[in-house]
Amino acid sequence: MIREAAIAGMFYPDSPSELKNMINDMVDENTVKEDAIGIIMPHAGYIYSGSVAGATISKVKVKDTCIILGPNHTGMGKPFSIMTDGIWKTPFGDVKIDSGLAKRILANSKFLSEDYLAHISEHSIEVQLPFLQYFNRNVRIVPIILSHATGTVYREIGRSISK
Repeated sequence: MIREAAIAGMFYPDSPSELKNMINDMVDENTVKEDAIGIIMPHAGYIYSGSVAGATISKVKVKDTCIILGPNHTGMGKPFSIMTDGIWKTPFGDVKIDSGLAKRILANSKFLSEDYLAHISEHSIEVQLPFLQYFNRNVRIVPIILSHATGTVYREIGRSISK
């Protein structure tokens, strides 16, 4: 499955050179990087929250695979959705899904469903990708979209990720 860049040109530049220049102005490559287990980043347009995202991502070593949890703003698709195969396109190029890890997470969860529709227009994961690619061109992802739920549901999904 190919997930096209749905918000390039709106939330962030669709030109690779403009995008690189914008991110370059928002990150600090000289910051000491920590080996983080997880981070929380904003997911608005870069003119609104890019400086916060840039400051955050500058402080961590971007892993080869990142599990990205994002809210479902569109209401499309299954409420707890994971993509286990394919690529996400960005102006910097393709980001592959870590299929092996995604399938293991799906197999361990009673709430997650494989669903492309929840991801097709959702911006919360897409806006993270250029920042990740800026620091690790070969980064792979496991994209997970979450709707409103109880703590019980979120804990179970968290446990399925940790296995």
